Amino acid sequence: MISFFRKIRQKLLNQHRITQYLAYATGEILLVMIGILLALQVNNWNEARKAKLKEEAILKNLVQDLRADSLSFNENLESLKQINALHQALYEIGIKGLGLEVENPNLIRYMIYYNPIAIKNDPLISEKISREEIRNEIKTYFRNLIDLDDGFSQFQELMEKRIRVFLADQNVQLLSNWFENKGINKKGISSEFIDKEGLRLLTRSPKFQQLLLEASIKCKNVEFNLEIVLAQNQKLIELIQKELKQ
Repeated sequence: MISFFRKIRQKLLNQHRITQYLAYATGEILLVMIGILLALQVNNWNEARKAKLKEEAILKNLVQDLRADSLSFNENLESLKQINALHQALYEIGIKGLGLEVENPNLIRYMIYYNPIAIKNDPLISEKISREEIRNEIKTYFRNLIDLDDGFSQFQELMEKRIRVFLADQNVQLLSNWFENKGINKKGISSEFIDKEGLRLLTRSPKFQQLLLEASIKCKNVEFNLEIVLAQNQKLIELIQKELKQ
């Protein structure tokens, strides 16, 4: 093809047809430029297609992580509601003198297992998403997780450094039940690890009442933040799924 064009140019020069030669050369240059532009366009299209497929893979993985977080958080939420119910019952027993049943006293020292994976797997994932709305919702979700993490850390510190220590000092943790594996539940913890009657007596202690107040405040704060995170989690999943269908 190149030799064919060269012959045409040479023929025009030999015939001293300068005007035709210049017009032909200009046309040939334009054809080359059009070819280059088309090649660049095709390359850009291929790169855009690859970027879109990569982003779709990132979004699909994020949805999987969000769903895993949702399952874990819903379990956490159920545990927190049970802990809050125990706190309320202990308040009713200690302050109002009601003869309520303490169904699971071990919850007084129980901590939820909090381990969000979406933010840990890729904390900078929002920068890899092209659609601004999804980026903003991811950032909101991660900010909510930070608030949840802060509240959880405070609750965990109170539980480990004060409540558990206090319970041990008051001898309401049943040594034999732990080592003899009495009443082990599905989570591997004895539901009778804490002495019910001993705990009921502690509800009259001003020091325990103050600890109970702190525990209730922090537990409800974690529950509140967790509900916000779960709502944002679901919103983000639905938004990403809608994007993937387009």
